[in-house]
Amino acid sequence: MHDTTSALDLSIRSLCLTAACLVIWAGAAPGVSAQSSTSDKALAESLFDRGLELMKDGKDEEACQTLERSQAVEPGVGTMLYLAECYEKLGRTASAWAMYREAASLAQEQGQTERAKKGATRAENLQASLSKLTLVPPSNVTIPGILITRNGNVVPAAALGVPVPVDPGEQKLTAAAPGYAPWNMTVELPANGARLVVDVPALQQLPPSEVAPPPPPIAQSEPTQVAPTLAPTQPTAATNEEPRSTFHKPLAYVLGGVGIVTLGVGSYFGIRAITENGKADDACPDGRCMGQGFEHDQSARSAATAANVLVASGLALVAAGVVVYLVRPREDNLEVALTAGPGSAQLKLQGSF
Repeated sequence: MHDTTSALDLSIRSLCLTAACLVIWAGAAPGVSAQSSTSDKALAESLFDRGLELMKDGKDEEACQTLERSQAVEPGVGTMLYLAECYEKLGRTASAWAMYREAASLAQEQGQTERAKKGATRAENLQASLSKLTLVPPSNVTIPGILITRNGNVVPAAALGVPVPVDPGEQKLTAAAPGYAPWNMTVELPANGARLVVDVPALQQLPPSEVAPPPPPIAQSEPTQVAPTLAPTQPTAATNEEPRSTFHKPLAYVLGGVGIVTLGVGSYFGIRAITENGKADDACPDGRCMGQGFEHDQSARSAATAANVLVASGLALVAAGVVVYLVRPREDNLEVALTAGPGSAQLKLQGSF
């Protein structure tokens, strides 16, 4: 009975390690994301502080660019309000008005009442000073595929013919369509509530001789020939890293999944060993086991051995999964082997890291 009790003690310790290992496995991937999120927050805070310093120094153009980078890394209501204020200092009233409204809406959703009120008030104060541009498309003319842009940005069809708040200053307008001569125009939109209406003229259709023919279709039965290229004599860093980014996560999940299943089976045998050992103790009060007591004793020993091997194997597999997930070994040199013997298990994980 002493040998069985020792084996059972080892099984119980292994089961305790199982819980710790499962916590490590479950927290491995979120840990990486948490580190990334923390890094993003630190970068956003650094950019935010730098943007405020630039605003205090009167470097509004650079301050706006820095705050835009902070907002892109980690969006926040506070950053949006300061960015809107920065736009307002530059005279970009439409951008400031839109940012104030967006900040107020987001603050309201997050329960930040004071910031929501501040954003709404600042947007309302800018309302009267907004300069608006109206682009009127060609009337009574249907031009298929026409595309109208302002400062390089496509103007949606819903915005045509409607006064739209626009930052004052130079406005580069274009209109183009397949088979038509393009149109372009540059106008100056004044500040302080100016209204400007621009009629986009009907495009002039090009003569057939000036219309570029469409490229000939490529026959499906004849694949395009690609000139062979010589392989580089020295492998690049990107080539060396490619195997690391394509297989390590699936392999890690497989190793961890198999390990967790193995731990579950080992836990079953551990519990069975404890149960059988209790029955053997009841049937052998004086340490002498006969009949059913002997059978329970032997069953407890077998279950304890199976539990030790399975739990050790499961722990090794889960640990290997965590290592593969975090370290990302080279695919071409990786070797994973698990061997188990009476009362023991050994995992071999070898490769280039």
